[in-house]
Amino acid sequence: MQQKEREIYTFQLSLSLICKGISVFFFNYLIIPMAMKYLLRFLLALVMAALLVVTYGSIQAVGNENSKVEKVTNMASRKSKRSNNVKQDGLQLKVELPEIVALSIPENKPGVTAEFSFTVSLTNNTPAPIPLAIDYDALIPEIFGPDGQALHRREPINRQVGNGEYHGSLVGVRQQISTSMKGRLSWQNNLLQLILHRPTYDESPIDLDKSWSFDTLGPGEYQVRFTYETPTGTIVYTNPFTVFNIKELLEGKEVPLERIEVAGTGQLVTPLANFRLLQPVGLNNSAVEVDGIRFETFIPEPFLTVPNKSDNSYQSVQIGMRITNNTLTSFYFSFYGSFAPSLVIPDGQILRGGYISDWMRGPEESDFLLVTPGKSVTLFPDIDLSWRKCDQLSLGVSDGSGGAWSFNELKPGIYHFRFRYENISNTIQKKNLAGQSITSRPIEKVWTGRVDTPFVEFRITQP
Repeated sequence: MQQKEREIYTFQLSLSLICKGISVFFFNYLIIPMAMKYLLRFLLALVMAALLVVTYGSIQAVGNENSKVEKVTNMASRKSKRSNNVKQDGLQLKVELPEIVALSIPENKPGVTAEFSFTVSLTNNTPAPIPLAIDYDALIPEIFGPDGQALHRREPINRQVGNGEYHGSLVGVRQQISTSMKGRLSWQNNLLQLILHRPTYDESPIDLDKSWSFDTLGPGEYQVRFTYETPTGTIVYTNPFTVFNIKELLEGKEVPLERIEVAGTGQLVTPLANFRLLQPVGLNNSAVEVDGIRFETFIPEPFLTVPNKSDNSYQSVQIGMRITNNTLTSFYFSFYGSFAPSLVIPDGQILRGGYISDWMRGPEESDFLLVTPGKSVTLFPDIDLSWRKCDQLSLGVSDGSGGAWSFNELKPGIYHFRFRYENISNTIQKKNLAGQSITSRPIEKVWTGRVDTPFVEFRITQP
């Protein structure tokens, strides 16, 4: 550690100990009314925030020296066993994916698409906050096919490159920020095409001039990685270390923004992450099979009748996921918040479902079901078709953990539905009355991974 950093650290530590001592004295040895205690805690918080502001000016110089992102070299072989993250000068960039990711290939029909996303995270392990802008077009995707060759990539026409002003974040020490790239699989001129684009609130239709695209895909195992190019120009960000005037904040005034000039001096590259494209199998092509485990969208009655508009009128709907174990090993499958639904409306567009939760529960042992070789299990979440406020016909889907998805403004017609099964945990955590985890117990042979099942058709008809 350099001398300047040592002095800063010692200064902060001393002030921190002084404040803690004052706090102990006031709160433990003086008889103070409850209201005064809260006032003193508030004042102490302001003091600590002010100290952060004072010291941040000194730390910033250190941060600027270490914030250059250098080019990553000596990438590991694609077929060798790799770590899930890359560290370079204290910065850590990785793709947040489970070990198994399987995507169902959509039908070769006009307007039929399958949606997914890649999440990229960046962690700051340097000794100081660093301004970064991974939320602009700085992430460059690469995809390698089953033969190990890079797929041909078409870049966005209007991609921001070169000098400019970018909206970013001040990433604190040991803090992580994430961004997502939305993806869609669809057919164009009998070619399976993968499109990657920035997430927006209105994603239909996708502007291809602002998207990355790859084509000539097919079933098989693929690998993806992202390169972060440091921008050249100005990064605009909110400084969380700034002490704001509480009166101004209560009056609704905007939080002031700060700007910093940066020079693009290098790159960070994520390790390669694996994903699979699977051809649907089974009756009506409603299933995909991953290493001997079959996941199927199961709709035993595909004709749903619109319920009457009377008060509290709704119709229970049976839509489920069937999991079949075609291996020689027994596996547990988690049914705790492991299902996320997707719905395609009659015009071919993917309908954005809203998610609400008014209570949450933790995973319990009964949420993990054992499926022995050759056996199946089918989960039917609580799903209903009902009329909501403003005369909206809605499909509600419970996730089993206290939340529910809602697809609104439905009309009679042909729909397509599928589930995403995702589980990355094999432990059950017990909590105390305060909601704090006190113990955790692992469950052996829990299947982990993410699978998107094929879309299955159903109809909503008038009574």
